[in-house]
Amino acid sequence: MIQQILAGAALGISLAAPPGPVIAVMATAATRGRSRESILTALGAISADAMWLSLVTLGFLAYLRDHPKAVGVLGLGGAALLFWMAWLGWKAARAGNYESNLRGSFRLGFLTVLTSPFSFAWWMGNGALLIATWGPPGVAGMFVALIAYAFLFTVAFAWLGKKFEHTAVVIAYVSVVMLAGFGVHIAMESARLLRG
Repeated sequence: MIQQILAGAALGISLAAPPGPVIAVMATAATRGRSRESILTALGAISADAMWLSLVTLGFLAYLRDHPKAVGVLGLGGAALLFWMAWLGWKAARAGNYESNLRGSFRLGFLTVLTSPFSFAWWMGNGALLIATWGPPGVAGMFVALIAYAFLFTVAFAWLGKKFEHTAVVIAYVSVVMLAGFGVHIAMESARLLRG
């Protein structure tokens, strides 16, 4: 159970850390002294992820639980998406895309994740495999890590101020490695389900 929680937490951190629209808004708000705005944006994004999780869980209970090969096919798509996200994260880290002109809010974070094709594809490809492989402990670990990361990210970037860029690059590269690692893991799990 502890292993499932830790695996879910690591996956959550790897997904939260890469440069993207929500992280850019959070980083900009935090470094400019608007910590509340940063946290509300993150909580909106996490709430949208919870909504995607609910939809995937319904699909898993209704159909996918009894069709492990379908979960395997979705998982292969999810692994490909993780590799794609790692590639995009690597490119963004090299370019240093961490600034945003948008004001953050719960609604902005929520709608950004809810309407993102990446979020839809990630949950369709990886959500069912996450539920099937790590179950509720992994899902709980993931969401606890997302919330903890949002608070720690905001505090750290508020403290760093304008010196945040170097730290953001390091975090982005670590996240790229983690995303690629989870891509390998999910591809292997998916292949196992397809063979079974």
